[in-house]
Amino acid sequence: MENGQKRISELFDGRKIFNIPKYQRAYAWEEQQLKDFVEDIENQKPDRSYFFGTILFQAQSRQEGFEIIDIVDGQQRITTLIIFMKLLLAERKEAGKDVTMLEDTYIQIYNRYKLRVLDIDNDFFTSYILQDNDPDDSQVHIPSQKRLLEAKDFLGRSLKTRPDKIEEFIEKIEHMKVLTYSVEDKAEATLIFETTNDRGKSLTSLEKTKSFLMHKTYIVSNNPETDLDTLQNRFSEIYRNYEEIESRVDEDSILQYHFIAFEEWRNKSEYQQSVQMIKQKVNKLVNAEDRTEVWRFIDRYSRKLKESFEIVKTLFTSRESYLLDIFALSRPAAFYPLLIKAYKLGNSDEEQDFKRVAQLVEIIGFRFGITKSRSDKGVSQLYRLAREFNGNFKQLIRELQEFVDSYCGDFEFERSLCQPRFHEVVDGNDQRYLFWKYENYLREIGGYPDMSYDEFTNAKPRSKFSMEHIIPQNPKESKVVIDNSILSTTDFESQEFRDNYLHSIGNLTIDPVSANASKSNQNFVSKNHRYFCRAPLMAQNELIDFLNDETEQWDTASISNRARKIYCFALERWNARKLGRTFSEIKEALPERMLIAEMNEKIFEEWSLR
Repeated sequence: MENGQKRISELFDGRKIFNIPKYQRAYAWEEQQLKDFVEDIENQKPDRSYFFGTILFQAQSRQEGFEIIDIVDGQQRITTLIIFMKLLLAERKEAGKDVTMLEDTYIQIYNRYKLRVLDIDNDFFTSYILQDNDPDDSQVHIPSQKRLLEAKDFLGRSLKTRPDKIEEFIEKIEHMKVLTYSVEDKAEATLIFETTNDRGKSLTSLEKTKSFLMHKTYIVSNNPETDLDTLQNRFSEIYRNYEEIESRVDEDSILQYHFIAFEEWRNKSEYQQSVQMIKQKVNKLVNAEDRTEVWRFIDRYSRKLKESFEIVKTLFTSRESYLLDIFALSRPAAFYPLLIKAYKLGNSDEEQDFKRVAQLVEIIGFRFGITKSRSDKGVSQLYRLAREFNGNFKQLIRELQEFVDSYCGDFEFERSLCQPRFHEVVDGNDQRYLFWKYENYLREIGGYPDMSYDEFTNAKPRSKFSMEHIIPQNPKESKVVIDNSILSTTDFESQEFRDNYLHSIGNLTIDPVSANASKSNQNFVSKNHRYFCRAPLMAQNELIDFLNDETEQWDTASISNRARKIYCFALERWNARKLGRTFSEIKEALPERMLIAEMNEKIFEEWSLR
């Protein structure tokens, strides 16, 4: 292909097949880039040339009479242009006009499509984007396929609102100018790509890192084609692994977590600028003119980075309960470097050690939430533990247990659990998480199946879980007993009750949103008769066990007794010194009196004296 400026129609004309090489990321454009794409073409003045941008190509070979051309830079624009032209031609065909020549130019000629996207997406692209078959959810496997469908839908809707501009759009695209540059090999491609950018969406830190490493490899390598091929294969695997989890974690975050776990850094400012730190390291080696050491570092770094992306995918796709618990807390960012490194340095014989580390991570994560111990100091210490971990699991477990004592110890944990305004102070997800584990504790000792992770994390508007006040915050009608005296609604609304009992852990339970709404602000007698005693949740079924024996009312003593039970359960469940126990074992560790709501006030007296 000749270099230089040409029309888009000239670029596509002939027997050319454009190919997106495996080391490129999948389709990534979203609504903002698509909107800009349409508006740029629409706002193009007929008497002015519109510059579509620079496209970087690498000619590969000829296959069955077709010239195969890799798109080194510009694949997002080319893919979007072909989708848009496909939709334009469909509108033109529907209007009874001939589209044969344009289809041969942009879409398909001699039964060969003009664009081949990544292998993982290519069948989907041809079947559901270019051939107009209708996919159902089972055909959409990864985010890039979802984005391709969304692009087709957005561009199609854009045309439906501009029915009088179909011919104008086609004419403008045919005459758009593009600057093409064709390179001979991977080495030359990296040299140019380092100074270019795929217009429309900014490069991520991961893409900038890939470009930088390929460029430096080109400069120092004695075998640039071989070494660049190694790098491209690794980044191809990185992108494919990330495709499966990108809805759950940002790629640049994984890049930073890898740096924290495996590279040298001294302080927060350095690990926050991880890409710049890698560049400085490589440039320092380049300036020292030690070519062998430069490639050795790039080779090691890229290989370990690939492995870190594989590990993160493995962690996210695991169904191990001790990992699902961490994700259910929605607070894993501080722990990723440690989990990545512990998983990597573990082996089949040490699987139990990694499990113990993960269990400690869950304990720390939950205690962080309950005690509000989310200081940067604590996170930096966790990052240091990850950086310094060398495979000695016994030492790491001991250090994590000491971390619990230092940053979210028993005193702070107990005080947070006991505070009378628990519901107002503690994050809602942490409250739900506590009561999920308490619900499963009751189920296990009762011989019933657990509430699963999927059931707990369900986000459907009506069936997701929320927190319910047993005595409502704003009652329609209620009676509360304090010191054997039945109080009216007015008494219930007293500041004393609201300050000391209303938001206590003992007056809360987990509940689906729809069920919570149906209870509204009814009093306890109505709630218990119509809902709690018949509920599928044991945390609600057990409320009757805490009623005042004499008055058969849910009173302040009921709230206090239930608060003690949940409090004592939590101290045992999230005990950093006792890992891996089942709920039945936790039950055995609790004195029996704590299970029948006749617990001694000594626990609270000791706490109050601290």
